[in-house]
Amino acid sequence: VEYIEGKALLKLDIEKGIKVAILDIKMKEGKTLEDLKIPADFYVLDILEQKDTLYTCLAKIKDKGAFARVREMQPWKSLLAENILFDFPFITSEEKIVFTIISDSKTLRKILQVFRSMKIIRSLSFHKATFSGHNVLSCLTERQKEVMLAAHKNGYYNVPREITAEELSEKLGISKATTVEHLRKAENRIISQVAAGY
Repeated sequence: VEYIEGKALLKLDIEKGIKVAILDIKMKEGKTLEDLKIPADFYVLDILEQKDTLYTCLAKIKDKGAFARVREMQPWKSLLAENILFDFPFITSEEKIVFTIISDSKTLRKILQVFRSMKIIRSLSFHKATFSGHNVLSCLTERQKEVMLAAHKNGYYNVPREITAEELSEKLGISKATTVEHLRKAENRIISQVAAGY
């Protein structure tokens, strides 16, 4: 699996340990969803859409034991007792976990202390909520999203740049012109989304 991204939580029953959600499951090149080693209590109920190795699925996760274990773990126990709402997007991959929490500033400071106490966090960031109702990257084609995220991950947008367009294109296995075209189109779409109405 390259990544799993939660798109929408349709049902959450903590007592029964059931979550029903819409997920994007991005498989690595040359792999299909059938290659996914799915835990026993994870069910793909339906494939809603497939584009190359990206599967948008309706999934059911059932594990009362895991929910109970998470609720009882320190520091999660204190974290879950706070006035917070877990929301989407939720993304998990080999290199990172991204999740969305909605809460007040005081609670967010407590959450930050909890994460620091875990001593396994390499990078933590907070972003002001926009409540736009969608992921800004959803306006991109899958290829534009892939190229833009690779550019971000490899430091193309850092100041100073950590990678050139040519080096990025080599990593992606496409020409420099195609890489730059995907980036410019993606940037234009994102700016158009953000600046809509201005």
